Amino acid sequence: MINANPQGQTSACPLCQNSNCVYYHHDNKREYRKCLNCELIHVPKKHHLSAEEEKSLYDLHINSPSDQGYRKFLQRFLTPLLAELKQPAHGLDFGSGPGPTLSVMLNELGFPCQNYDIFYDKNDALLIPLHYDFVTSTEVVEHLVYPAIEFDRFFSLLKPSAVLAIMTKRSDTLERFKTWHYIQDPTHIVFYNETTFRWIAKKFNASVHFPEKDVTIFKKLPN
Repeated sequence: MINANPQGQTSACPLCQNSNCVYYHHDNKREYRKCLNCELIHVPKKHHLSAEEEKSLYDLHINSPSDQGYRKFLQRFLTPLLAELKQPAHGLDFGSGPGPTLSVMLNELGFPCQNYDIFYDKNDALLIPLHYDFVTSTEVVEHLVYPAIEFDRFFSLLKPSAVLAIMTKRSDTLERFKTWHYIQDPTHIVFYNETTFRWIAKKFNASVHFPEKDVTIFKKLPN
């Protein structure tokens, strides 16, 4: 069992940079801290995997466009996203993984979508400011070491009135957090709730809504 200080104040929030983060929970592998400003829950860096260890776990993922089960899983995300798009919208799937599938589904529907992934498809030439009508990121943001930097990047890629669609499970109560399967994945190091996403929307001048239990859609507002 790790040592934890339930009363102690801890390091700065990796999202809002507020120093008022406190002990939230610990298990036999890691501790978890909660920001009292944006409510992000994060795992301290001392418990993070190395990049090599992280990628070795992602290499075990077997997802592909030919997997109908995976397509069905993504359809829960795709349906509310499509309600926000109009042709000829084009986008970027950020964190597309070893078997890009969402971009294939979007292309099939007439919405051109490119892939970007830091491990599998790192083409920085795609990170063009004010270039995209939509950016998607499915089961990615819970892995971010520096969410402040990455959300700033996400919104910088969007044209005015463009859409950022996120798929990640949202936390709620501490009691559920303690037994939540989502925290058992050692690559999951940040956890969001609706308050956290509303904080992000306010910071980046966006609207936000939650069409599914693990889907969050931001719309960048005109300046």
